[in-house]
Amino acid sequence: MGQGSYVICELDSVQKEFPSFQSAFRDCESKLINKCNFDWKPRTFGALALGSDQYGRTTILPALFDDHNGNPMDSTHRSLITGGGTWRQLFTTSGNMTLMNGTGGGNTIPEDFKIALMGFAFPNKNQHITEIKMQIGDRKYGRINLEEMHLYNKPAIIFEEGYVVDEEEAFDLYGYVEGPIPVHIGGYTGVWQRIVPIGAAYFKMYDKVGGAPGSVI
Repeated sequence: MGQGSYVICELDSVQKEFPSFQSAFRDCESKLINKCNFDWKPRTFGALALGSDQYGRTTILPALFDDHNGNPMDSTHRSLITGGGTWRQLFTTSGNMTLMNGTGGGNTIPEDFKIALMGFAFPNKNQHITEIKMQIGDRKYGRINLEEMHLYNKPAIIFEEGYVVDEEEAFDLYGYVEGPIPVHIGGYTGVWQRIVPIGAAYFKMYDKVGGAPGSVI
């Protein structure tokens, strides 16, 4: 899964720019469901509303990741600096850095979660992230320049084949943040950026996602 091909496009016109998106998403999800059926048997797929003997699917949740400062992206770390509980992050320096990574030990995705990753959306009025590079486990992927996104109103990068990120597998997203970083009238320095993974997350047990929205996983 995931051979490195991609397209940069308007998120709301992805079907026009990349008409195979739904097919590619179904293929990725089908492979991941088969993997869940094998790894989590005897549990069966129950989608969002599931029974006690089923596993489920939801959106990719921020709490599965650490931000660029190494803080879990859940509501317990919500502040001016971390913006916890959302994909919104405050960058106070420019240059090459980690943008986000798995929140488990060794930058891994937590146990009992698997992710079907189809791309990233960048809903920023001022886009300061100019390049990204991704690593999943020991698989390293080449740099992707994002400056074409300045031509779009709702930019996203969509992979032509989905990536499966397994439970307890390392995930790291690196990037280059363009300067200068603005100093605001309120007295703080920084630029807010959202990096939103596109795809789905599969969870083994409801209790893992049944807490208060934004809470720790």
